[in-house]
Amino acid sequence: MRKLILCLLCVACFYGVSAQIVGIWEGKLPVGKDSLRLVLAVEQRGDSLYAEMDSPDQYAAGIEVNSISFQQDTLRLKSKEVSASFWGLYDREKDAIQGVFRQGGGKLPLTLHRVAERWQLHRPQTPQEPFPYDEEEVRLQFPHATLGNIPIRGTLTYPTRKHEFNGKLLILVSGSGWQDRDESIMGHKPFAVIADYLTRKGYAVFRYDDFPVAQYAKCTTLDFADATSFAVNYFKLYNEHFRQAKVGIAGHSEGGTIAVMVAAQNKNVDFIVSMAGMMVSAKQTLLYQVEAINKMDTTISSSELSESIRISEILYEHIEQAKSSKEAVDRCGKLLREYSASMTDEQRKRLKMTQQDIFATLRNVGSPWFYELFRLNQPKYLKKVKCPVLALNGKKDLQVEWESNFAVLEQNLPKKTSFTTHAYEQLNHLFQPCATGLPTEYGEIETTISEDVLRDIELWLEER
Repeated sequence: MRKLILCLLCVACFYGVSAQIVGIWEGKLPVGKDSLRLVLAVEQRGDSLYAEMDSPDQYAAGIEVNSISFQQDTLRLKSKEVSASFWGLYDREKDAIQGVFRQGGGKLPLTLHRVAERWQLHRPQTPQEPFPYDEEEVRLQFPHATLGNIPIRGTLTYPTRKHEFNGKLLILVSGSGWQDRDESIMGHKPFAVIADYLTRKGYAVFRYDDFPVAQYAKCTTLDFADATSFAVNYFKLYNEHFRQAKVGIAGHSEGGTIAVMVAAQNKNVDFIVSMAGMMVSAKQTLLYQVEAINKMDTTISSSELSESIRISEILYEHIEQAKSSKEAVDRCGKLLREYSASMTDEQRKRLKMTQQDIFATLRNVGSPWFYELFRLNQPKYLKKVKCPVLALNGKKDLQVEWESNFAVLEQNLPKKTSFTTHAYEQLNHLFQPCATGLPTEYGEIETTISEDVLRDIELWLEER
């Protein structure tokens, strides 16, 4: 009986201590002249604590906390998802937790205060279970020539009843930079929205994560195109449920470029949808971005903008002319250091020409992906595309300019190839209705993708 009473007292003590930390906490991380809000939500589940973090200013919600402990007024937690940790001391009088937040080798002071409500991310189009269709995890092994087998992990959605399937499978291919299968960005999940919409209309849709990060960093657009072609062949040739189906590719941004590359070389591709795909050269695309985005920055003068465009053009010419990625880095490094030498510290910060900025630029230039991007010849691929093509762009897209890309597509596709283009007046690079088109606006917009775009894709696919 004494042992039982002692045990019960220990449990009661645990619950009492834990109750102090249970709740919603919010603080600000100092980042330069700005700050980032951080939210910590702590719950009691049985005799254990459970927690999640949110980063409202980065539109990130539900960041998993893998371990959390609260003993002797000391809170410790770790999150593998963002490689971060926090150590803090609870002040009972102030009802606050003061400590240090660590991430990526750096550490920042962080004080958390209790708040009444947790920040909510509003993304009304994000699909919610239960789904009126089947969902299946698919794992493939892509045989890379030098890196060995690379896993391709994705989600296949398809109508539950066979008679509801309309005989078409769409493979979604994401844009540049590492992307998950939903092409998640600022709390939006565009590919999950597209897959949900089309599967409800009778289509099968496969969306997949990019290669594991370590292997992804060693690959180029050519590798990503080969992986997409591999996925097409798997469904068309080896998956008994889709051998008789029409298989197509819908790619966003760089994924649109990849869709064209694969269709030019793989006869098993029955149709492609390019959503803001790059058809012009990498140099032309990046120069457009420099001018279009910086024009919106009121802190940059017209003379500084002209100079930025001039230097960018020289920079990209160096990359085009270099015979190796190392040579590209050397030439670009010399240019940027000479260009920024006479700037004041304030100018370097404003124009992103600090030593840290230059280092980040050169690291990007030296990557296999960036170097090879400047060697892509989209007209060469377009001339070999024989399947129907749907090309979509937003007129407020500040990353891929619609007119020049449509022009290259129309000039180079074979005369017998069926193609359709749509340019939307008020849509940005993500096909959201927007005010400016700036990337910083993506997270502020609740709409993930315009319903008009979803309907146009559906109607076009019906005719194929």
